This record gives sequence, structure tokens and C-alpha cells, in this order.
Amino acid sequence: MTKKFGAWLRYRRLEKHASQRWLSQQADISWTYLSKVENGVPGFSSPSEKTLRKFAVALKADPDEMITRAGKIPSDVRKVIVDDFSLVKEIRSRKKPSRRRKKGPKESTGGS
Repeated sequence: MTKKFGAWLRYRRLEKHASQRWLSQQADISWTYLSKVENGVPGFSSPSEKTLRKFAVALKADPDEMITRAGKIPSDVRKVIVDDFSLVKEIRSRKKPSRRRKKGPKESTGGS
């Protein structure tokens, strides 16, 4: 679990004008646990897939997005990958777009 996920979850919760207590009740967890999730407390365990799905339902969010933003793979997708190893190779073969900045045109070094 990362601070990035916690910040995203907080954003989604506040977007729905929901309190931590309300969301924690919807997900059957303590509000202090939710606070730690939102704050990305180091060494703290990530919510289970079941809890993430409850967050998604309560916040009317896409459960798959909720799960993957938490750094997990939805269990049904994990099963498909485990059952078909060729998918692992296919996923690895896809390269992430480079984040390198393109260099601008070289400045001319001659006189005018």
C-alpha cells in the first residue's frame, strides 16, 4: 500500500462528501484503520480485496480500479493469468512508454 493510493482513496471519499466513519462502516472496518490507509502509514498492511471492493461499492467506484490502485491484482484476473502462462509473457512483452523527455532542437552555435 502506498501514500499515493491513500491519497487517491481520500480524494474519492471527499468527492462523495463522505466521512471516514461512514466509509469505514460501509466496509466493516474501524475508522482508525481507514485513517491509516488514507495516510499511507509505513509498515501498515494493505486492505484485503474484499475491503477494497466494499470501498468501491460505497464510493460508486470501479472495483478493478480500486484494487489495482492499491497495488493488487483482482483475484479473478490472477486466476486467468495463473491458468494461462502465455499471458505472463504477453504482459511482459508490452513495454511501458518511456518517460524520458525529448531533447529540443540543438541550438546553433554560429554567428548571425
